[in-house]
Amino acid sequence: MAALAPGANYAYAFTSPGQLLRQRCGLTELAKPDRFAAVDVGSNTIHLLLASCTETGAPRQLFRRREFVQLGLDVATHGSIGPDRLELAASTLAAQVSEARDRGARAFAVGATQALRSATNGPLVADVLASRAGLDTVRILPPQVEAQLAFDGATLSLRAGSAALVLDIGGASAQVALGRAHEACADYSLPLGSGMITTLAASDPPTPDEWRAMERRVAELIPDLVPPPRGTTVLGTGGTITNLPRLLGRGKGAVLRPRDVEEVIEIFRQVPVAALAQKLGMDLERVRLCRGGALILAQLMDLLHLSKLRASERGLRDGMIAALARRGPDWWRPADFSAAPQSPDLVTAGV
Repeated sequence: MAALAPGANYAYAFTSPGQLLRQRCGLTELAKPDRFAAVDVGSNTIHLLLASCTETGAPRQLFRRREFVQLGLDVATHGSIGPDRLELAASTLAAQVSEARDRGARAFAVGATQALRSATNGPLVADVLASRAGLDTVRILPPQVEAQLAFDGATLSLRAGSAALVLDIGGASAQVALGRAHEACADYSLPLGSGMITTLAASDPPTPDEWRAMERRVAELIPDLVPPPRGTTVLGTGGTITNLPRLLGRGKGAVLRPRDVEEVIEIFRQVPVAALAQKLGMDLERVRLCRGGALILAQLMDLLHLSKLRASERGLRDGMIAALARRGPDWWRPADFSAAPQSPDLVTAGV
């Protein structure tokens, strides 16, 4: 064996057993799935989800970032989004987009919901947000598109064709969607959300009169709804529903029954939000918003005759990412379900 020259630089190439196997089989390195980012510009929060996803697979959640910006407060008070709130939203979105890019995001789906839909300066705000974040556009999603994307995200793990009802309670609106997994859904958009109802109470805990005012407002804004067919899987998504299990000391994806929601409401009647947040290690504002959201959920479950629902960790942002992986820049356009089996009994019976 030849001696090594002192001081010389040598490069050693080691071939692992896995590399040898791939070489013998004519395979190159396994391709990694692309990373996509979805940002939901909501009435309460701006919420980022980074996930890896293939064109046909379900998104694999990698990273989340949520900031309370509360665009809906300005809209409820003034009808438009003011300069201070706009600056907060723009800097928040820019920071989230930058972080997602640093973490390998290849493409973005950024959608705004009820706050920008109802603000008199919504389109202008969307343009400013896109410009500050270095994005082509921030889409203001119609209620039907928001409902379909949330339905698609929540039902990703269901077998195709499974009957499903999805409740999505946001900060200023709620969506009720009924259909079959991986098909078009019928939806009903409700003009109320957790933020809108929570702001009716100034006290903490709310006084009996404030509770009655909150309950009356929920009852006024939710119409009679037809219960779903028997055997329908019922899922809940959105900040309220995914966080209610934590208030009951349960884990993610827990099943909620009407008595569970009533238990949470009774807790809110007696315990200050700050004490609950400290005890559970939860964000103060998130716990506060759950007060109004719990009242909305209780009314929906009663009207729809729901004995239970499962809190889903997937929802609107997962649906946005799945659509981005499949349709690229057209992620926000309604999907073509014309080739899918139709289910008129499900589409027409519900909401």
